[in-house]
Amino acid sequence: MSSSSARSASRRGRPPHVQNGFLDRLSPLARHGVCMLFFVVLSVSFFAPVHFDGKGLHGTDIVKWRGMAEAMIKYEEETGEDALWAPNAFGGMPGYLINYGSEIPQADTVINSLRPYAWPSTHLFLMLAGAYLLAFYLTGNYFSGLLAGVAYGFTSYMPIILAAGHQTKFVALAFAPFILLAFAYTLRNPGPLGGLCFAIVLAVELRAQHPQITYYVLMLAFVWWLVEVIGAVRDGTWKPIARSTGWLALGTILALLMVLQPYWPTWEYKQFSVRGAASGTGEGGNMGWENAMRWSQGIGEIITLAIADAFGGSGGTYWGPKPFTAGPHYVGAVALSLAGLAVYRVRTRVVNGLAAGALATILFSFGRHLAIVNRPMFEFFPYFDAFRAPETWLSIAVLAIAVLAGIGLNDVLRRSGKKAEEKEKSQATLYAFGATLAIVGFLYIGGDALLDFEKPQEEARLVQMIRQQYPDVAQQRVQQAAQQEIRKRKTSRAESFSDDALRSMFALLVAGGVLVLYRRKTVPVAVAAGGVVLVVLIDLWTVDARYLNEQSFSPTPDAEQQIQTYAFDRWLEEREQELGGPGRFRVLPIQRPGGSGLSADGFTPYRHQSLSGYHGAKLQRYQDYLDHILRTPQGGISDNAVDMMNARYILAGRQLPGTEVAYRDEQSGVLVLENPDAVPRGYFVGQTRVVESPQETWSFLQSRSFDPSSLAVLPEPLDAEVTPIDSTSTTSVELTAYSPREITWTVETDAPRLFVASEVYYPAGWSASLNGSTVPIHRVNYLLRAVHVPAGEHTLTMRFDPASDRYGTLISGVTTAVVYGGVAVLLGMPYIRRREDEPEPARDGEDEPAEGSGNGG
Repeated sequence: MSSSSARSASRRGRPPHVQNGFLDRLSPLARHGVCMLFFVVLSVSFFAPVHFDGKGLHGTDIVKWRGMAEAMIKYEEETGEDALWAPNAFGGMPGYLINYGSEIPQADTVINSLRPYAWPSTHLFLMLAGAYLLAFYLTGNYFSGLLAGVAYGFTSYMPIILAAGHQTKFVALAFAPFILLAFAYTLRNPGPLGGLCFAIVLAVELRAQHPQITYYVLMLAFVWWLVEVIGAVRDGTWKPIARSTGWLALGTILALLMVLQPYWPTWEYKQFSVRGAASGTGEGGNMGWENAMRWSQGIGEIITLAIADAFGGSGGTYWGPKPFTAGPHYVGAVALSLAGLAVYRVRTRVVNGLAAGALATILFSFGRHLAIVNRPMFEFFPYFDAFRAPETWLSIAVLAIAVLAGIGLNDVLRRSGKKAEEKEKSQATLYAFGATLAIVGFLYIGGDALLDFEKPQEEARLVQMIRQQYPDVAQQRVQQAAQQEIRKRKTSRAESFSDDALRSMFALLVAGGVLVLYRRKTVPVAVAAGGVVLVVLIDLWTVDARYLNEQSFSPTPDAEQQIQTYAFDRWLEEREQELGGPGRFRVLPIQRPGGSGLSADGFTPYRHQSLSGYHGAKLQRYQDYLDHILRTPQGGISDNAVDMMNARYILAGRQLPGTEVAYRDEQSGVLVLENPDAVPRGYFVGQTRVVESPQETWSFLQSRSFDPSSLAVLPEPLDAEVTPIDSTSTTSVELTAYSPREITWTVETDAPRLFVASEVYYPAGWSASLNGSTVPIHRVNYLLRAVHVPAGEHTLTMRFDPASDRYGTLISGVTTAVVYGGVAVLLGMPYIRRREDEPEPARDGEDEPAEGSGNGG
């Protein structure tokens, strides 16, 4: 091949001095098209049961989310207006983290429009394509892109989180490569186009509404940026990196403005939730070290990147230090070998930046096991303490490893024509694969001595479990049974480890072998590179099948169909309609099929306004209600707490004191108990009492001195008259309209009194008006609302209309228009300039230039 053809090949993005087979006959755009088609086929095939068998992929989290969101979805379908408030869960709560989408159309709007037809293949394709484009941009090599895409998109963590129902995390990880792509483009091309593109992809990533993944990928970019800055300062080329930094900073600011809706209301809510507000005990207000670090990756557990079942995989076979896990972060020994080769051979700022980012995220994943690094970060680095489960850092480390593997493959495939360099490259390839093979082989041979295969305190917990089941068995026999079971478990775990170690060694031998043959000019580049991609794909795909298989798919495509309706549900719905619709009563589900406590019940809120729910960021006041008001110090349930929350019906397995059996569901065994002492949703009281301390308030609300139907407890004195109610008093309350956004009562009182609404207090959005005039909402009974009402007949309206939602939508819309418009102008300017530079066509009667005369000059 001539030098000119080599340069041409390099510009087209393939290694020079090699033939790419049929790809050589395609244009660059067509080559990308072939790669994208390959990814489409993989994405659809991986989720074939969804697309061809009519099945669904709904983890428990998704089914419970669907139950929580039902009232909001129904309201939005009926009115076309966002519900914003979730009335059926936990007595009512902001719905920002339940069913609150972005109002302003952006790039992800197009992708989301395809979700009803092609989820989750849509976002698996984005993962594959994003990592491909990033690796191709950095190398110009199609095979490098294919390898990076496959290694990232099919890493075992992706099917694991989908099977668990963590869809927002999956979406955020799908967009993560595009952030790094825009980041890399801006580093290389400091200017407005890079800054605006970075704003677009960062906004799209944020709109996935999984800030943890966004934070982690930005941390990787930050470490990469630090490496670039250090290199630029050392080389005296700091001006380009300074310009790039400026445009990236501007892009970040614009992205934040573009997502002000939904993030402003969500940030506002955080200040009142268990994630941001302190409990009445003075505790909380942040994640806390112990809580944040529970799912820390064990330091030795990092070998699961190369040997999938080194620590038992998932469930009962897992023996690592985490409380439990659904599976490992497996990327494969082949990708690790090529990534290591890139770090050793390709010593550029890009490689150093990605390598440093991968190392940092791996160290962060160790959490409490590497406190010397993570404790200072947790205490002092901004927002590092806002997220839990440090093992999640590995999902971003895998992205960096996948791209580095692509760069490593590119280095192996490129021929320089210099004998010494070619020899060095061949040796480096052998060393990289040989070193990984030696490490895996060493672990395989010495696994029994190096690994324990027993979970910390596992035998002690097993002894305790056996003793609870068989209390009459002698201690010695219990101990022997536990030891026998532990030996059996350890044998099984050791066999799984050995199998996967052999699997990794075989993959290394095959992939390394074809690359060595390529270096010796025995096989063409397409066979070598394609073979490596195929080995990695088969390796990852078969491991993924352990965590996403036929048992992972539900027989119905809709998560809603997984929520079972019982006879008692239908009876309660009929009762609600008889009374006039929603807003008449709540349900306390002490027992129901599939239920697992008030804080893990996403099923009751599907059909009823409930005191239960399923959410990781409840209002802190409601958490206090569950912990300190509803539950008595003796572990029972406070009657006052149930009454004041309008819980007229209780689901239980037996009759409780003070209740009447209203309905008996023979099939499920659930009794619907009627609580005659439950207060209405809105009512007047004629007495108030001030209790300032939260702890004293909780105690008083449980006491016999408190009657929720006649007395309201305030945290501070009310600057208004409240007239007692006696037998001669006149009061009436009629609920005339109820929806998530607005509640209206017609009220009448013959003297000034306090109207109590058994609705959860949330000052960042709820407002009240009396006959059209705004009136303040007071907090009573620790977590409820109240309005002072003068004598007379009035219309009282409470409306949920947060200013953060209104103004956030406006600002997001304007900024989005500016950013997308700016990109359109910048992309269109070269075309406009070309049009301006073209000569005007000759007018009638004028001579045209002769052919070949250029511009006639």
